[in-house]
Amino acid sequence: MTTISTSGSPRAAMLDLDSHIQPCPETYELVAGEIGAQYRQMFNDLLKSLPEDRAERVKKFAAPEIQEWNDSTVWTRKGSSAPGAVTAEGRLRTLDHMGVSRSLIFSDPGVQATAMGAGPLALPTMRHWNDFITEFSSLDPDRLRGVAILNTVDHELALNEAKRVLGNGGRAFVLPSSIPPGHASPARKEMDSLWGLLEEADATVCLHAGGEEGFLASQEWDDGVEHLKFDTIDYSAEGEQISPYLFSTMSLAPQNFVTLMVLGGVFERFPGLRFAAIELGAHWLAPTALHLDNVYKIFSRRFQGVLSMLPSEYIRQNIRVTPYRVENVADYVDRYGMAECYCYSSDFPHPEGGNEPVKEFASNVSRLGEAFSAAFFSENGEWVLPQLSR
Repeated sequence: MTTISTSGSPRAAMLDLDSHIQPCPETYELVAGEIGAQYRQMFNDLLKSLPEDRAERVKKFAAPEIQEWNDSTVWTRKGSSAPGAVTAEGRLRTLDHMGVSRSLIFSDPGVQATAMGAGPLALPTMRHWNDFITEFSSLDPDRLRGVAILNTVDHELALNEAKRVLGNGGRAFVLPSSIPPGHASPARKEMDSLWGLLEEADATVCLHAGGEEGFLASQEWDDGVEHLKFDTIDYSAEGEQISPYLFSTMSLAPQNFVTLMVLGGVFERFPGLRFAAIELGAHWLAPTALHLDNVYKIFSRRFQGVLSMLPSEYIRQNIRVTPYRVENVADYVDRYGMAECYCYSSDFPHPEGGNEPVKEFASNVSRLGEAFSAAFFSENGEWVLPQLSR
């Protein structure tokens, strides 16, 4: 059985449910197409506007990928200069150094936000990224599980893009949690063509941080309270690079999406659908499950013929989440159970992941014993990051 020592040193390969491609300005167009070229120009304009000392820090964070693998480069170097930040060969060596057997690999936030949006570059960016990440993953599709982006503004468009990506070898998809797909519920019968396609392909559906943008009708809730608002990013900082308000509320959109998927009967109709909420914290999952169980009991007559299990049972069966390293996972398990739902992630090479994520998580969960450590670092993640047949 896979185990992780309580000192934080992996004794067998782990599964990492959150890592990213992080291009430097010179490689952004390769990764994202036209929007990448615009980002490069924005970066150059930013450098000109910054004081010299700040500009040097930003340039270091956005430097080209290095070809050096040791504890310092792999764990503490952040941004586009981290080894394996944008090349498949480099990423495989980084996974080897980390002790990771397989990893989900997402885009950076800018690419995701553009591709999920409604602007003129949304669909070209989606398709460009999806082509890039499927080619990137083709070096080792099992270990490098690239996550394609689905723009769900139009249901048929999303369905056709999913078919295209699956045909090219993709097996993981991220979609926004902030908007109703095709302007209606994700649980409506018209969406079954997409959910059925992904279940049959043994693919994974993800929500990810950044996909919740626009869920709230107003972005003014933190106006006038400066300590809650987003401040200019310090690219050299090690820490959560979002505002206190956003960090406190970003789980609202995935909670809503999961609620509709569960109560709407999607997992009843597609029990093999693999679903994950990534980099959105874990504090909300078990309380949501308990609340939905109460809703089910209150409205039991409405759910006759729709659900054959309690909502919490679908969540335990179908959904996995990645806690932030600052969350006390052991307390969640003590309080609510649902131990099978929590999974390890590094957020490589973003600063939010910290410099010692394995050690921090291992210390956090150690009092639950080696069996839970093995589940957290590897076995739980198998549901959404299954080994591909060769």
